[in-house]
Amino acid sequence: MMVNDVLDTIGFFISRTQSKLQKRFLQKLKPYGVTPEQWALFARLSEKEGISLTDLSYTSLRDKPYTTRLIDKLEQRGLIRREESQDDKRFSLIFLSKQGGELRQEILPIITELNQWVMETLTEAEIKQLKFLLNKLYDQVKD
Repeated sequence: MMVNDVLDTIGFFISRTQSKLQKRFLQKLKPYGVTPEQWALFARLSEKEGISLTDLSYTSLRDKPYTTRLIDKLEQRGLIRREESQDDKRFSLIFLSKQGGELRQEILPIITELNQWVMETLTEAEIKQLKFLLNKLYDQVKD
C-alpha cells in the first residue's frame, strides 16, 4: 500500500490522538505536580510494589536512565522509597511511600474519569476491537 498523504497514515492518527490525550492528561495532573511519565510509574508500583528499577523501566516502557531520573524526582518529593533487596544487596526495590499512596488515591478517580470520557464515544465492542488492533500493531513494531 503506497502512502500518498502523510496525514492519512496510521502513525499520524495514533500520534494525533496521543498528543491530544497527553495534553488533557497534563492539565488534569498539573495540580498534583505529577507528570504522565511519573504517573506511569505510580500505576506500575500500585500493581506490584517492591519492584526493581530494571523491571519498573521494562514494564513502564521507559529506558533505565530515564526511569532512574523519574524515580529520583519522586523520591526527593517523598512519594516513593527504595529498600535494599534482601535477595541481592546490589539492587534496590521501589515502593510507594505513604504520601505516594495517598496521592495515587487522589489521582486515580481523575484518571478513571478521563478514560471514561475518552471512551464514551465508543461501544464496548469498538473498545475491545480498538485494543485488539492496537496490540496487534504494537506486536508488529516492538523490538
